Amino acid sequence: MSRRELLAEIAERLASRPLIGNEDKYGPDLEPILNCFPRENSSIGFDWCAAFVYHCCVEAGVKLPIRFPEPVTRNFAWVEAWLEWGQLYSFYHPISELLFFPEKGDLIVFDNILGNGPNDHIGIVLRTEQDKIITAEGNFHNKSGIFERTADQINGYIRIDDSF
Repeated sequence: MSRRELLAEIAERLASRPLIGNEDKYGPDLEPILNCFPRENSSIGFDWCAAFVYHCCVEAGVKLPIRFPEPVTRNFAWVEAWLEWGQLYSFYHPISELLFFPEKGDLIVFDNILGNGPNDHIGIVLRTEQDKIITAEGNFHNKSGIFERTADQINGYIRIDDSF
């Protein structure tokens, strides 16, 4: 089994439970996902979709620090950090790249899916079905789940090289 396949299996298992946060975007379901990221109050969480992806990646054996060195400007609890890191290593593939086809275990970056503009959400590709992409996501309205997404919601994909 490839690492990307393992990543997708871990993400699907966690997202299917589902993980649910309390009104402070925290709680027992989220502690393992949020605990490695710094925050002022340990009983208050944050928007955790990127932290969900990070947790799944680490569980699958991807060797990533909490925060990648410059030029990545934030830690991996932010969608922007994933984009910057993906672009730095040429892992990022914009939706306009017509010869790129998403595969199981690719990361998927969304635009305005939560009404917060570009790059506002991230998940993990489980499979494609005709014109839909089936994803595992954390923090879609403070809950994880399995979703069907369409191309009009997608910014691009990040395919993590096996060297990480």
